[in-house]
Amino acid sequence: MTRKLYTPCRWILRILLRRLGFLNWESMEASGEVWFLDEMLPVLLATRTPMVLDVGANSGDYTELLLKRFPQANVHAFEPHPVTFQSLKVKIEKRANCHPFGLGSKTGQFKLYDSAENKEGGIRASLCKEALTATMVKPLVSVDVQVSTLDIFIANKGVERVDLLKIDTEGFEMDVLDGARQALADGRIGLIQFEFNELHIARRQFLLDFMLRLPSHRLYRLVSDGMVALDKLKPYEREIFAFQNIVAIPREIAPLIS
Repeated sequence: MTRKLYTPCRWILRILLRRLGFLNWESMEASGEVWFLDEMLPVLLATRTPMVLDVGANSGDYTELLLKRFPQANVHAFEPHPVTFQSLKVKIEKRANCHPFGLGSKTGQFKLYDSAENKEGGIRASLCKEALTATMVKPLVSVDVQVSTLDIFIANKGVERVDLLKIDTEGFEMDVLDGARQALADGRIGLIQFEFNELHIARRQFLLDFMLRLPSHRLYRLVSDGMVALDKLKPYEREIFAFQNIVAIPREIAPLIS
């Protein structure tokens, strides 16, 4: 390839990445989340009243969409940002349990970081400062928030099983799973959906790390109308640090698709 072809090839690459399930953050239809909720959840869930944990719920768009499909679902939505939490309460408080704290690998008070431009809370707020400083050139601000663990939460609430665990914590996804070690070991967590993007570069985390962390699950990348099994991809096809949604399905019910 010559240098003069670099720019058009780069433009083509971006188009192809979007077709392959990357960078489709504009809507839940484009990201494949609507397809997953409509086509896969009714097949994979054994109940119409699932226990759902929405970790990093932001203003509640995902929970709202899920409750339209499963109005009897028992949903616990977690949002540590104090401003964003108020928006979450307004949207879903009457239909879901809203919690003003985050989930991670340990309990305590943490700093939640965001761009200084987001005066009212932002969708990129993260408990991992290095994840944001690696991708943002703008100044960061922080707010003190409380964090617990999933193991502690379900023990306190008497939750026997989590049917769907959705995690969107901007580079903090593995920390949430680390705080669920006992529940995962006991087989008490079913479906898991999490976001993977360029923020994981700063955490030195690969999709392979998530595959190894979840040996009882098979992992898939969502596309707008389906999903692709990560274990069928070569490393250069799999380890791409661009926005994508990953679904982990217990192996006993995981679809045999490539």
